[in-house]
Amino acid sequence: MAPIGDSAHATGPRRTRAPWYPYVLSFCSGMSIMAVELSASRLVAPVFGTSTYVWTNIIGVIMIALSIGYMVGGRLADRKGDLAPLLKLLLGACAWLLALPFVGVPLLRGLAGALTGLDSSFSFVFVGSLLGILVLFAPPIVVMGMTSPFLVRELSRQGQVGASAGRIFGISTIGSVLGTFLPVLVFIPLLGTAKTILIFAGLLLAVVALGLRPRLAGAAGGLMAATLIAPLPSVRETPGLVYATDSAYQYIEVFDRGPMRHLTYNDALGFQTVANRAGPLTGLYYDYYALLPMLLDRPAGSALVIGLGGGIIANQYGYFHPGMRVDGVEIDPEVIRIAREYFALGPATRVFAQDGRIFAAKSRDKYDVVVVDAYTNQIYVPFHLSTREFFRELKARLTDGGLVAMNVSSARDDAPLLTGICASLQAEYAHVYRMRVPGSNDYIVLASEQAVAFDLPAADYGDVMGPLAEQVNRGFGVAPVTAARPLTDDWAPVEHMVDWELLARKVRPAGAHGS
Repeated sequence: MAPIGDSAHATGPRRTRAPWYPYVLSFCSGMSIMAVELSASRLVAPVFGTSTYVWTNIIGVIMIALSIGYMVGGRLADRKGDLAPLLKLLLGACAWLLALPFVGVPLLRGLAGALTGLDSSFSFVFVGSLLGILVLFAPPIVVMGMTSPFLVRELSRQGQVGASAGRIFGISTIGSVLGTFLPVLVFIPLLGTAKTILIFAGLLLAVVALGLRPRLAGAAGGLMAATLIAPLPSVRETPGLVYATDSAYQYIEVFDRGPMRHLTYNDALGFQTVANRAGPLTGLYYDYYALLPMLLDRPAGSALVIGLGGGIIANQYGYFHPGMRVDGVEIDPEVIRIAREYFALGPATRVFAQDGRIFAAKSRDKYDVVVVDAYTNQIYVPFHLSTREFFRELKARLTDGGLVAMNVSSARDDAPLLTGICASLQAEYAHVYRMRVPGSNDYIVLASEQAVAFDLPAADYGDVMGPLAEQVNRGFGVAPVTAARPLTDDWAPVEHMVDWELLARKVRPAGAHGS
């Protein structure tokens, strides 16, 4: 191994480093950039969500920061002629990253509090996430972007500038590939977001310290170990918190408000599941799903819930329709575990840890009732679960005369998302109906190949379910045919539709979204 020690250079004192050192630094820098980018989404998500607007800000800010780093780094490399200035800057960037898990969450929480006066969810999410990402992540990424120009300048002393640049960028890209897969597949699921940031920042710090003073590498390792065991601030001070965790998909919280237990993903703009610990009914739109099997012209024998969440709909079917086969589809295995442990999802419900669209395409089972209740960040329908192609696939999962039902959040009966989903269903089903849930911004949209008679014998359902049956009888009407364009796999801007409705109406989202 070549020595790492001091030597003189024509342009002034330079530290002679091992010939492998630039490549190791390039690899670790590339790996850390991607690890930080992916971790940024997880750090921001509990406060501002994970919509395309948030991801646009993350990717845009990172790319701009890297571009600045490339340009500034190239100029500094030509002026300084040595790696020492870069390593000192990287030392500061590593310190910044090591502080992120401790100061990032309080800063984002404070920023969210300062922006609560904004009129719309769009402004809150877009502006808040942009400012948070700029402050927290742009400075260290700018510095890490300087690495490749400095390393190319360093290796150009050996001649073959093109070959040296190719090796540096190739090795950096290989590091970025590992920095993409390792956090998602290993570190975040096992250790969480904060410790993932600490691990990659600590690794880069050790390599930087090795280039500055070999003796500092051990101290860098000790600093990383200390930060890993230090207590971290909670993502959000949630009253009544029962359980919180990072999954491979999202940040999850379970908390209680009186007798009601809530399940939330990533942010506080709504809730994914609400269950009444004192009884089967919630007073929310879920309760109307319990009556759907009664609308069939025969006893219902099976139901499918896509977007199981905490399992409240499945539990209601088990309670009001004993003997019915109930299957659930939920993409996040951690949510399934939470539904079993914290929401009393019964063992009779068969659950598939799968994307709802994949299940609809691959399953060969048939169901009398299919409920689509999948949401991301409580307010967005996943676009691929809102298109006419998806509803066509669901039709193949229905028994003759079976029903498809979907909850759509909308403040207006002419809102783009509501009319777009109705148009998508009308393109595939002979009969489409909708009902606004009283006292909420929720609509239940119902579709079938067979006409539905809304004539439930409400008097037979007692004081609790009777009023719900009366509302179903008088509330459902044929969905009007409009000029709305059906949503398709090629065109389904559901997040845009939701955000611009909220912006135009100047309302904040309210109500339950999810199963």
